[in-house]
Amino acid sequence: MHTDPDHDIIERAVGGDHAAFRTIVEAYQHKALSLAQRIVKDRSVAEDAVQDAFIRMYRSIASFRGDSQFSTWVYRIVYTTCLNILRAQRRAPILDPLDEEAPPSWVEPEIFDQLDRSMIEEVLQDELQKMSPTYAAVMDLFYVKECSYEEIVRVTGMPLGTVKTRLNRGRVILRDALFVRLPELRP
Repeated sequence: MHTDPDHDIIERAVGGDHAAFRTIVEAYQHKALSLAQRIVKDRSVAEDAVQDAFIRMYRSIASFRGDSQFSTWVYRIVYTTCLNILRAQRRAPILDPLDEEAPPSWVEPEIFDQLDRSMIEEVLQDELQKMSPTYAAVMDLFYVKECSYEEIVRVTGMPLGTVKTRLNRGRVILRDALFVRLPELRP
């Protein structure tokens, strides 16, 4: 089994321990809701999605093989549940017009070092709310949940190149938003 800080509680839940599963729900509920809100953009729909995702997890926890971190498995189920809800409700397109644009040739990560962390977080939160669900999910998984590229690939089912492209474009959106708020940073 993959090394996981919650290994014992996960093993108990896989073995059918209801209290252990309840502990898992309590541990992941906030992060799952945060990811769901980034995707569906509506708190009540996100709450329903998380509830559905935890029901799916409960029914399938015995199938968790430990090939990846447990959190990756949780995020994958939440992500898939949210996309299924969006498809069913036809609330928002899954593809974004940005997919047709060429990726920018450069991104300046140095500008982020010049800013107060709270300003970056404020802009990030605002911009994540405006982004399409797939861009918001990738940015949230990378910057907020601190998932690796490989974990994001497992969660979203996107190819690695797509994940990197969406992160790159998301950074450009974030950079441009920072330039609007702090024009003195513009090169």
